Amino acid sequence: MIKKIFSSIDSQRTLNFLKPSFIAFTLRNNFRLSEGAFAFIVLFFLTFYIIIVPFSAGLDPSWQFAMNYAFEHGLIFGKNIIFTYGPLGFLVAPGPMYLPLIFANPILIVINSYMILSFIFLVKLCSQERSIKRYSGYLLTFLLITIINDRYFVRSLDLNLIFTSLNLSFLFYRTRKPAYLLMSAPILVFSFLYKFGAFAMCASIYLPSYLIIIKNRSLKLMFLYISLIILFFIPPYLYFFRNLSNLINFTHGYLELSYGYFAASSSYPPIHENAFAIVFLPIAFLAFYLVKNKEFRVFLISLIPFFWLVAKYSFCIEGPWFSGFFTTVFLGFAFFTIIVLENVEILSFLKRFALTWFIMLIFLISSNSIMPNYYSDLLSNISNSLDFKYFNVANLTAMTNNVKTQTWKNLEIDILPENIAKKVAGLPVDIYPWESSVIFANHLNWDPRPVFQSYTDYTPWLDSQNDAFLRSDKAPEYYIWHRVGNNPPFQSFRGGMLLNDDPKTLLDILRNYSMIEREKNFTLLKKDTSPSISEPIIIGESETSWNSWIDVPIMGSDKDIVLAKI
Repeated sequence: MIKKIFSSIDSQRTLNFLKPSFIAFTLRNNFRLSEGAFAFIVLFFLTFYIIIVPFSAGLDPSWQFAMNYAFEHGLIFGKNIIFTYGPLGFLVAPGPMYLPLIFANPILIVINSYMILSFIFLVKLCSQERSIKRYSGYLLTFLLITIINDRYFVRSLDLNLIFTSLNLSFLFYRTRKPAYLLMSAPILVFSFLYKFGAFAMCASIYLPSYLIIIKNRSLKLMFLYISLIILFFIPPYLYFFRNLSNLINFTHGYLELSYGYFAASSSYPPIHENAFAIVFLPIAFLAFYLVKNKEFRVFLISLIPFFWLVAKYSFCIEGPWFSGFFTTVFLGFAFFTIIVLENVEILSFLKRFALTWFIMLIFLISSNSIMPNYYSDLLSNISNSLDFKYFNVANLTAMTNNVKTQTWKNLEIDILPENIAKKVAGLPVDIYPWESSVIFANHLNWDPRPVFQSYTDYTPWLDSQNDAFLRSDKAPEYYIWHRVGNNPPFQSFRGGMLLNDDPKTLLDILRNYSMIEREKNFTLLKKDTSPSISEPIIIGESETSWNSWIDVPIMGSDKDIVLAKI
């Protein structure tokens, strides 16, 4: 009897000991479950409208349809196509062709989910478990995702890759865990296949990581990293490039095109100056004010090449979309800085959090002078995330049909006259100078010159690629010269001159093709059996200095064409 009593007492003591441990374990799991549910709702559920296919009428139908056509019909990059966008460039505005729409959805869902997961890893690393900072980090991430999304999806994919790279680079920099560096391999491969500008910016973000590998002489990690990049690159290499020669040619063209873009810089219109004064300076001050950790300041300084590339990319061309890219990157970086702050007292954290919103307020007030409609688009993005119409299949179908209708409405001006359409039906044809959307609008058999837009053919090497193509048997049977609006026949994009864009290409077309039909804004040219213009001969040379006049040699016939080469 005494033995049984003592046994009961021991059991009770055991239960009393286990009870608080069990309760603590249950609460801890519930908190983790609550945090997971919160992160899922805020970062996946409320951003669903972002990760669906961004099917749109497109900002620039010319290259949009060219990229979709190239993917749909399996054109070989480096052989048939050389452009600033790579084989996955169609993801900027997929459709309305069949294959791009089929592939765009899963690819974009994976890429966006990859970014969200990298933010979750970042928030968990930089905040205490179940702290208010962790939950506010998820909210800041949600706002950042809505900021980098825009109506035309022109900047969104670039920014997606940039901030994913920032997250992974910082995670590796802080923890030295190889997994974070290895996770960057598919991002680098994807960005290369998407657009060289995005690839260059992403690669510059990983410079701190590469320096760590070199400093620590981590040869095994370096070998594994390079092997992973090669492994991810082999399938698209075989499909899009077919052989090493095409890949080298494509990469050379990538560099030529990017060099042309990055070599230019514009301070006009005044929105570019406003972007520096209103956005960059206060956000740069904010970043350094918030950062108390010396280690992070070193990381920040190592990103100077990235910031330089962002500035060069943003101001290479006049327009709100490019300056908008600049301001959005630095606004997003301010949010990134808040997220990676060390654990601090709540009062100090709230002060810095309030300062971030002050900078955000300045940005919103000035946004309409920097980027038209940006403020309304941002509010629309936030309201759309709280409106669950995107989960309704009927609504998605209606929206898709509406955009298709708008797309065809935009293409009405590209419909060929009946006489011209009949002559080129089913035959190889190219468009000059740049409006390749004519191909899609009329269901033509496109046989493009490698650099298919005159205004992107701005280096001698690029022009020589088109020259070699047009002098070969690969040249198409017909050329359609499309005159935009009431512009002069030889006027190029943004008021330029076609003779300055691609002189060899233009001369080849005039030499090898003759006009057979002209109606409205379309002129049909047919390939001649023999050149109508003889090869050029040198008739004079002279040396002079800039800002001085030179005498132009006069030939005997008024049919002669005089070319000048500097």
